Amino acid sequence: MEFEHAGLRIGARGYHKRMTQRKQVRPTVITALALTLAVAAAFGQTAPRAVVMISIDGLRPDYVNAPEHNLRIPNLRQILKTGVHADGVRGVFPTVTYPSHTTLITGVWPSKHGIWNNVVFDPLGINFEGWYWYAEDIRVPTLWDAAAQANLSVGSVSWPVSVGARSVRYLIPEVWRAVTPDDLKLLRALSTPGLVSEFEPVLGPYAWNVEGAISADWSRTRYAERIIRDKLVRFITVHLGALDEIEHHSGPFSREANAALEEIDSMAGVLAKAIREQTPGGAVCVVSDHGFARIDHQVNLRAAFVKAGLIVPNANRSSIRSPAVSEWKADAWAAGGSYLIVLKDPRDEATRAATGTLLRDLAADRANGIESILDRDEIARLGGDPEAAFAVDLKLGFSAGNALDGPLVRSIKPGGMHGYSPTHPEMRAAFYMSGDGIRKGTDLGEIDMRSIAPSVAKYLGIPFPTADLPPLPVEK
Repeated sequence: MEFEHAGLRIGARGYHKRMTQRKQVRPTVITALALTLAVAAAFGQTAPRAVVMISIDGLRPDYVNAPEHNLRIPNLRQILKTGVHADGVRGVFPTVTYPSHTTLITGVWPSKHGIWNNVVFDPLGINFEGWYWYAEDIRVPTLWDAAAQANLSVGSVSWPVSVGARSVRYLIPEVWRAVTPDDLKLLRALSTPGLVSEFEPVLGPYAWNVEGAISADWSRTRYAERIIRDKLVRFITVHLGALDEIEHHSGPFSREANAALEEIDSMAGVLAKAIREQTPGGAVCVVSDHGFARIDHQVNLRAAFVKAGLIVPNANRSSIRSPAVSEWKADAWAAGGSYLIVLKDPRDEATRAATGTLLRDLAADRANGIESILDRDEIARLGGDPEAAFAVDLKLGFSAGNALDGPLVRSIKPGGMHGYSPTHPEMRAAFYMSGDGIRKGTDLGEIDMRSIAPSVAKYLGIPFPTADLPPLPVEK
């Protein structure tokens, strides 16, 4: 295992040796920790607790729970052995990254927290594929908020929907625009003032390229480790995206995906060691946002909507700043393995009826890759977008495209996808938690993703009454 440091490729042992040599913890930080422990001991209290919440994007539980894959993941297996785990986590609809991560830190469904997809709804195509980056769009309290209100120091590195999260004292958000080196300037501007610049001389530039996979995840890990060790955060969220990126290209359990997870396992070990060494009551909570399925076809519902007159492309589009669509009555908002169908005028019953008829006609031909059509009541039962008139869950093996022309279904290079209904077992996410006071070797069975946030809050000893579900029995 190697990664870049100060222009050289060095192994993990060499990196940690160098960090130990260069590590400088401020006396005030040491004094604060000593005072906290002394006060706790004087009053007969247990040691203060801390949690690092690591999201391994796209981690199916069977990567860890099923030993037949023969993966070299000693840190994840140790967390499995010494703590609690789920056989699977039933996620949100759609099972994509940003709604899922927001549920992980709010304990409510997208219908409540307001993050309904990865990308913001943009029927005209004028927002340059903007994502739900901004924390102000979250409509309910978060774990960050609850921890900060309890006077705990909070950190976050590359967690979705975190730009402008005011309760995060040490923040490096996930955001990009041009995917060029200028994105690092944007990231510095949106992070806690001076935080990235403080660590750059030792750790090197923060990874700006979201497609950097393993090297980018190592950068996030190194920065998160320094925040844990130098800032003594009591709750920190860290998002690692390499596994998801590689699974999209090569599919789940591919040779490339397996190798990526083995590398990410080392990152989890670095972060778990840091939190346990810095806080005696430290715990590691490993989660994921969704599972994965193999794909080899793409569906383009918007092309069918164009043929039906529900979308009118802009024939005079002169630049990428011009709208791609000149008019629309209904649109298909792609979400990986599903679509959310949105009406321009929710009161337009004629368009609602025409759209429903079109979808049912398309679904009647199984070759079109449609598993089911969900109405508003069915969407509500899954906690999805309350403003969607319909949702289309695709068959596994098919992904949702955005093309306005061409065939409805086309063959594509085999890869991987998520975003389908959480009712598909392949979309199950993962949960593991180990640390001081956590039950050992306990299988919780299948759990609901909404139960994770209140469980972390209870472990930290902070109130979190806004979650939909009670905490899991993770503690002894």
